[in-house]
Amino acid sequence: MRFSLLFLALLASGCAQVEQVARDAIGDATGRPLPASDDTPRTYDTSQGESVRFDLGAVAFADRVDRFSPTADLNEAYLDPWQAVGPPDYETGCRSGDECYVTLTPGGVAVFEFTNNILYDGPGDDIAIFEIGPDVEATTVEISVDGRDYITLGRVEGSSASLDIAGRGPDGARFRFVRLTDDPNQGGSGGSTPGADIDAVGAIHAERR
Repeated sequence: MRFSLLFLALLASGCAQVEQVARDAIGDATGRPLPASDDTPRTYDTSQGESVRFDLGAVAFADRVDRFSPTADLNEAYLDPWQAVGPPDYETGCRSGDECYVTLTPGGVAVFEFTNNILYDGPGDDIAIFEIGPDVEATTVEISVDGRDYITLGRVEGSSASLDIAGRGPDGARFRFVRLTDDPNQGGSGGSTPGADIDAVGAIHAERR
């Protein structure tokens, strides 16, 4: 009898884990991805050759799109900002390159939110922007505590994808929002994906919420 109860408990636990994996993969009723739950420390490689360690693993990445304002009418496959939510997958888990990133378009703006984690200032760089391609197209990065008042961290461009908060915000502040603005004067304005192509936004230094 005890063996039977133990077997049923293990079976139920296994089913619950399978269900959670399925929910993480499929997303909610809208088809949008759910916040990641795996906080095992992990290193992710950028397309520019940097290796960036995240102590919260997949949890460290933006979970929600707050706002997206493109400036060009492109194929809708390139204009889905939810493709930039969660950990980077263009290089590792993308079935189609057209569906694993969002194109900001020249001068376009996207705002992402951390919902189950929060960004803070730690030693060295604190935030990483994952863009596809050999070079990072110039993108201004701003952060906010409340989604209203923003602090400019600087720009990611060339081979650099990470920025440091130090000296740019109040001590001990915790930031939920990241605003990305493409530089319309850098890079071409033609082609099918003009502007920075964002795969993910990650908090190098983050804590659970």
